[in-house]
Amino acid sequence: MKKLVYTSVFVLLLFSCKGNGQNTNPLTNNDVVEDVAATMENPSTFSGDYEDLLTIEMVSKITGFDASKAAKMHPMQGMLTESLMYYWENGREFVIEKSASNYKRKVKSRADFAKLMWVDSEADMESFLLFIGLDKHPELSKVNGVGESAYWNTKNQNLQVYYNGVSFMLQVIVSFDEALNKEKTIELAKQIVEEKIN
Repeated sequence: MKKLVYTSVFVLLLFSCKGNGQNTNPLTNNDVVEDVAATMENPSTFSGDYEDLLTIEMVSKITGFDASKAAKMHPMQGMLTESLMYYWENGREFVIEKSASNYKRKVKSRADFAKLMWVDSEADMESFLLFIGLDKHPELSKVNGVGESAYWNTKNQNLQVYYNGVSFMLQVIVSFDEALNKEKTIELAKQIVEEKIN
């Protein structure tokens, strides 16, 4: 009698599992090949480490500054507000002046730098455009020839780029000339897209 009860329970369990939504077919080699092909359709070489996208060698090449004299800041690593900045104290100075009645001349120095911010490795074009907020920011202007989409922010002097599922913000400030800063930023962004995200 015990044997009959055990056999009945086993048969009931066997048939009750058949329709529970689990795949009862064994995995074939074709399934594995299809899964690998699907993941290779949109490959992104970004590992999540900002230093994989922006190296001191890349920045040094664009700016012309000696890599050995650079300092690095990488605050909030792994956090949403993470940024990576390479900078040089090259003696670039500017003058702060107060009103004519209370005239004081004060000189402050400015660092020259390249800064990578807001990298998103799971972006798509829609989320990128939503993030930069074209309708809310008239200071953004389209930049052609950089990734799939890029916009220069004249107010903040930075470039926002989208390419192949990765979006990022980049800023290169090496002078008081906005046109030169923009040129260097675009040049560095192209290098990141071509060499690091493919």
